[in-house]
Order: sequence, then C-alpha cells, then structure tokens
Amino acid sequence: MKRSPSEVSLSRPRLPGIGRGGALALVVAAFGLFVPHTAFAADGDLPPAALIGLLTMGVLFCVGLVVYRRALGLLITSQYGVLLAVYLAHQHREALTGGTSICNISSIINCDAVNTSHYAEIQGVPIAVIGFAFYVAIAYLAFSYLRGTAPRAPAMIMLLSVGAVGYDVFLAYASYHIGSICLFCTTTWAVNLILLVGSTVESKGISPIDAIKDHGGPAVIAGLGGLILGVLAYQGGSSTAVVSPRDGVANTATATPSLDLMTLYEQAAGPVTLDGTEPEKGDPNAPYTFVEWADFQCPHCAAMFPVMEELLAANKDMKLYFKDYPISGNCNKFVEGVRHENACQAAAASECARVQGKFWDLAGQMFGNQEYLGKDDLRFMIGQVGMDEKAFETCMADPATAQSITADVEAGGAAQINGTPSIFLKGPWGDQWVRVIGGKDAINTILAAARTGKPMPPPPPPNPDR
Repeated sequence: MKRSPSEVSLSRPRLPGIGRGGALALVVAAFGLFVPHTAFAADGDLPPAALIGLLTMGVLFCVGLVVYRRALGLLITSQYGVLLAVYLAHQHREALTGGTSICNISSIINCDAVNTSHYAEIQGVPIAVIGFAFYVAIAYLAFSYLRGTAPRAPAMIMLLSVGAVGYDVFLAYASYHIGSICLFCTTTWAVNLILLVGSTVESKGISPIDAIKDHGGPAVIAGLGGLILGVLAYQGGSSTAVVSPRDGVANTATATPSLDLMTLYEQAAGPVTLDGTEPEKGDPNAPYTFVEWADFQCPHCAAMFPVMEELLAANKDMKLYFKDYPISGNCNKFVEGVRHENACQAAAASECARVQGKFWDLAGQMFGNQEYLGKDDLRFMIGQVGMDEKAFETCMADPATAQSITADVEAGGAAQINGTPSIFLKGPWGDQWVRVIGGKDAINTILAAARTGKPMPPPPPPNPDR
C-alpha cells in the first residue's frame, strides 16, 4: 500500500548520511565552540574583535548546519540560544550590582546599557530568562523531531519563532531608543531568525494547526519548566561581598578570592581633577576618595547609583564625588549627535539641586525615572524632594549652570573617560588616581586589600580597548 506524500514527509529519516554517531560528534563540536566562547565572555578576557568574531562564527556555524542538516541544525541553534540567554541573564544580575559586561566596547556598543534598561524585564523577570525558557522549548521540540517522535515539531518551532522574531523587532526599536547596541542580544536575534527560516523550510506540508494539537502542550510544559529553572537559578545568584555588622565595613578578603587584584584597576589615562563644587557624600576625612562621572539617562549609571549608596553606607572609610558627563552633543563636545535627549537638562537640574542642598535626593529621583526627564517631569521631581521651584527656574536659566556642566565634561575629557559610569579612586596609592574596572565586588576587593596596610600592586597602564 502506497503512502501519501505527507506521510512520507513525516516519516522520513531525520539524518540521512550522518547517523547517530555523527550527530553526537556534531553536538560535541558545537559545545566545544560555544561553551568556551561563553566562558571567555563571562571571564572578560576577550578583546572586542575576538568577541565579535566568535559570535559571528557561532551564527555562521548554525546557518551552515541548518542548511546542511536542518533537523540537527535546529537543535544546535537552539542550544546556542540557551547559552546566550544564560550569559545575558547572568550579566543582567551582575550589571545591577555594578558588574560590567565584556561587550561594553563603547557608549554605542554597550550590553549593560541595554541589559539593564527597563526593556530588559517583563514584570520583574529578565527577558533573558524568558529567552532561556523559549530556547529550552525549541531544543525539546528539535530533539524530539530528530528522534522521529515529533513529526510535526518544525511547524511548532516555526510558530514560536515567529513570535520571537516579532519581539526582536520591538527590541531593535528599544535599542535605538536607548542609544546602545548589545552584541549578545543581536546575536540572539540572528539565532531566532535562523530558527524561523530553518523551521519554515522544514515544516513544508505540515499543518500548523496539527502541530499545535500534537506538540503545543509538551512545548508549553518544556517552556514552563525552563522558565521555573531559569527564575530559580537567577534568584539564587547573589553578590559575593559581605558586610561586617561590627564595624560596618565590607569584608571581602575571603568573599572574593577569585578576583585578581591587578585586573580591578588601571592607571588613569589623564589627569583627574576636582574643582571643589562637586556633590560629595561620605566622611569628608575618609582616606579613600572616589569620583564618578555619570549621565542621568545612562541605564548602567542608574544601576550603579544604589550600589554606590550601599558601598558608602557599608564602608565608612570612603567618600564619593559626582561629576556630570551627559551623553549628548548638546552639551558635551566629546559626543557626536544627541544620544540622550534629556541628559543635558537633567545634568543642569542636578547642579541646581546641589545649589539647594538637594543633589542626592534629586539624583535618586532622576536615576529611578530615566524615561521621565522632560521639563514637566523635572518640575514634579523637585517638588517631591522639597526644592524651591522659583529658585530652580532661575538657576536653570543661569549661564553659570551650563558652565558648571561644561567644566565637568572638560574634566572628563581630560581624564579620557570613554563611557559612563567611569569611576576613579585615590588613596591606596597615595595621591595617584586609578580607574576602577568593575563595580561593587571590585571596589570592595580593592578596599579590603588597601586596609591590610601592605603595599598595593602598582596599577597597570590604561587599556585603550577597555
């Protein structure tokens, strides 16, 4: 009895000419490529060109495999997506506590700016974790199809991929709005497009309705399982720094043994100067002085603000100075174009808040509401922190306010900062300023080493690629 074309299509061998041994070899080869490159990325040891090359290599590998053997290619591509999602979820948590991603190459190519924006979460759940669940579901379907137990799975993968690619279009708009690009995020967009094209070709002749009936339930269960696992893993991560209740000083001598001290700082590329007008927080006589250049529309700066507040509360021997560095050509000659449209007036508002002794209050309001920094929004915020509105309006129109922002920008240019936040430290090396590389853990580790009284390793030369 002859079978219909559709029956033949649904029952044909998944891997003609390769066999199970070859399939296993390809899976091992794929993980041999992707796992190390994700580990290198997490470790921060890859230069930008190498990172871009590896991400591109991963995408091309998936494309070639999908073209050559679509069933196996869909499985490997989904596994690549899993690894990318794991890194993005990890880095989302790290960035919110002051960590830094390897792909922070510039203010434009900056994973943390995208990965810490309000677009990076849905109801408090990082979209990277949701992406992890999506790729788990796709991997389950692809593996079942490869085994021959889910003949209509490609159509189900196609339907899920349509939704993913559609959401990627929205994320592309969000990246444009933020003014930064995340290399790992855009790689997941490529992965989703590969899954969509590959599954569309492979699902020819398969009814999407039948695919939903046969595989919709298992796909949802696999996805929910991935979501629960991802949320639990994400929430299970925590900062390695601990605080001593006895003296209120962070103790990281044993909390961060894996951190190499000399990778946490470098020589300042230019002179770091203070003019005495900077907002200051902490003990004025503290031996360790930090200065931070930041932009009120910079998502990573917003994530760093509560971290610095926490560090100041826990470490009584540090103080912090703040300097403005708006990422906008309207008031920053070192920036091309208007990247952050409200950054200049937000910086001016912070200067006027300083004059009224309300800088830190207004800074907290602005960092917490970065999407609402228009003129009317600022008027509302100054009321919330108890500022005098008439004096505020007079200050905003005063040329001296703009001159103060220009002075901070010029100082940042002299220090050769290339993004925000940029944090410098003086104290452990006498009067020498060093640039801090990293966030909370880096600062705690440096301070813990300095408190021992032993000579600190000399700061290495500045890295122009960082």
